[in-house]
Amino acid sequence: MVHSPRSALQGAIQVLDSLSDVGRALPFIAPAFVLFKIIINLEKKAQEVDAKCSDLVERITVEFITPTRQVVDRINETLKDAAALIAAYRSKTELLLDILTRATFVDDHGGSIDAVVHDRELVKEFAQQQHLVMDDSVMEQLNANIADSVQQNHARLEGILLENVNSTIAGGLKNLALEFSILEAEQKFVCVQCEKEFTNYTNGPLACSFHRAGYSSEKKHYPCCSTKHPCQFGAHRAKHHCDYPYATFFPRAWGISGYVDTRTEWTSIQDTNFETNQEQSAYIGQLLRWVTHGALLDESTIILVVGKLSYNSPYYFDTFTAKELEDVNQSIRISKRTLIYRTSSDENEFAMAEWVLSISGEITGIRLTAKAATSTDPWVRICPINLSTCTKSGDILNTSQGGLYSYMPASPYVLPETVSFGPILNDKQTRLPRTDFKTTTTQALRVILKSMADPPLQANPNFANNSSDYFVGKVSVFNNNAPGSLNPITISSVSAAYRLVGDPEYAPAKQTKLLDGDYKLPVTIEPRQSLTLNFEVLVPRTEEDIKLAVTWWNRAFVARNRPIRIKLIVEDIEGEQCSLVMEYVFMPFKLETRRELDLGFFYFDSQQTFTRNHIRVVDVPVVKFGGLELMKNFVVEIVGSVKLSVKSLKYVVYEALKTGKTEVDLKYGREKDNGLWEWHVYALVDISCRRVYAFKIMMHEGKKVPVKRMGTLGYVLCPDYGDVVNETRPISYATETAKLPPMEPYVAPEYVQDDDLDDFKTPVPLKPATTIDTPTSLLNVLPAVSANGRAH
Repeated sequence: MVHSPRSALQGAIQVLDSLSDVGRALPFIAPAFVLFKIIINLEKKAQEVDAKCSDLVERITVEFITPTRQVVDRINETLKDAAALIAAYRSKTELLLDILTRATFVDDHGGSIDAVVHDRELVKEFAQQQHLVMDDSVMEQLNANIADSVQQNHARLEGILLENVNSTIAGGLKNLALEFSILEAEQKFVCVQCEKEFTNYTNGPLACSFHRAGYSSEKKHYPCCSTKHPCQFGAHRAKHHCDYPYATFFPRAWGISGYVDTRTEWTSIQDTNFETNQEQSAYIGQLLRWVTHGALLDESTIILVVGKLSYNSPYYFDTFTAKELEDVNQSIRISKRTLIYRTSSDENEFAMAEWVLSISGEITGIRLTAKAATSTDPWVRICPINLSTCTKSGDILNTSQGGLYSYMPASPYVLPETVSFGPILNDKQTRLPRTDFKTTTTQALRVILKSMADPPLQANPNFANNSSDYFVGKVSVFNNNAPGSLNPITISSVSAAYRLVGDPEYAPAKQTKLLDGDYKLPVTIEPRQSLTLNFEVLVPRTEEDIKLAVTWWNRAFVARNRPIRIKLIVEDIEGEQCSLVMEYVFMPFKLETRRELDLGFFYFDSQQTFTRNHIRVVDVPVVKFGGLELMKNFVVEIVGSVKLSVKSLKYVVYEALKTGKTEVDLKYGREKDNGLWEWHVYALVDISCRRVYAFKIMMHEGKKVPVKRMGTLGYVLCPDYGDVVNETRPISYATETAKLPPMEPYVAPEYVQDDDLDDFKTPVPLKPATTIDTPTSLLNVLPAVSANGRAH
């Protein structure tokens, strides 16, 4: 069939108009494919367009009356320019047509342009080859029915060309004004990469500048390039994507993956390279909200994550609604490509997500795969999904067991008994403080001292340090002179001395002060009146105790083994003294004991510091929150130190299998109390069942104690953990080499708890006078004495 010149002209103009419309709607990659499709169809129908487009320039000549000559000339020039543009574009399309039709990109991928257009990965690959930009809106635009738009434009242009000249001029001016209005009102977007405003007209391949990673406030620079200037350039993007890393992407992705209320996990896999500590992972679930505590989504949405979300690692992060799944399903029918994303082409280490198709070609699920180089087999799990509702449609299928899994032991493990060295402390007070001490005074100072507190002394209630102990008490000073005797007592000073029970004598206190601020010494007490003194006595510790650097509140370290007595001495203005003894008996801190939920409790007591040095091993319970199981990856906790995870125990087993050493020091031990004692924990590995079966706890005196006399060695079974194959194997015990240091025998000292040095001594009564018989001969010699003392 031979086409008429008019139809060829209409086809060329239609191409030009389509170019204009498509250029506004599809500014980047989409126009290329749309135009290729139009041009191919046009070329197949009319091979004469080139000659007719060239002839169009010569044929456009219109005569007009003089009043409209200037306008007509401008319209005439415009039409000629348009024809020239058509001719230029026609020559360029020959090259594009040659690219698509002569065994290049399309031929390399099946020869079907429809298959290319509907395959996101092929579109993306072509865009990269042609240095064009590909975003999420391109697939929607490519899937639109361009033929309908072309047919509508064809009819409209044909009508315009058939109208008379006046209508052409009026319509042309009207359309020109409309085009300018549309340009000014063009939709504005905000770029997700640089967060700047842009339009399709102002966008371009290098219009956007950004960083691959976010700013590090700690290091004071961008980790991707270590400079403040943008290191990446590309086209603006209105929607978030995972085509390449950019700084603003990661806070958004972490804001979703890092919270429990933003998503519901369907399944996930993770495999670790025990040599490099690199992880291969994949995750699929339901997206609930875009930000934590935000509004719930209106439609069901799948979230899919592959790899580590980091600027220097390959990753995939995307979401799918039911409509988007349907578009993907249609694309896969044509392209037959089921791969969603793969982190690496290396068969030994990668993570991957794939579409699972039914026999009819419908999407029925997503397959997740992860494999580390140190694993023999990959993890493979299939999550079935409902295409129409965008939900999980069945149970997760585990088709391959990866990682380092263990086997079931054929018999129970039997552990050695715990061995301990040293004393066993008692946390009960040895006795109550004595309160039967009496005032000691001189005949000239008639004063009675009486303690007004119960117990008489408190230790370190307000202050505490590691070199001395504070004792606080309250004493009443009573003037025991008869009323009206005019014998007031003036107190000039208060001092104190101390001694531990069993010591032969008192030593002066380091400091004594009155705590009341209402009066200052000297102070006078009238007969039969009293004065209350609130005092504080500072007792120094021995050099040996100071080296221990122990600080106790509400307990006296100096009196931990023997009661201490404080003698308060009150002196009057004339230098006469009286005193009262008060006693403090140490009340031990409550010692730690085994609790109901403990897997193991190990300790040894220190008489020197009167403390129980202990290690507690407990199970880590799973906490359920919002449908999530928290703490499920932890096995045991050494209280106050560390939680041991499934991953860390797998590292231990891998190390044991690699080196052959089945007793592994976990390196979690610590020195405690400035080197007074230390502890270590070892994992015992069953290399037959490939699992940690027990923990070995060893604790003893530290480097500050040259001669070791106290310590404990104990064992605790490890709970079941991780992935276990339903296969039994005979158990294999670890070869143990770690032992307690040599222990000297401990001889518990005996401490005196009471003495009578300060007891009240009852005065011994004087013996009655005895009568002396005087001889009569002597009486005759002695003179008589009268009442006045004179002798007769």
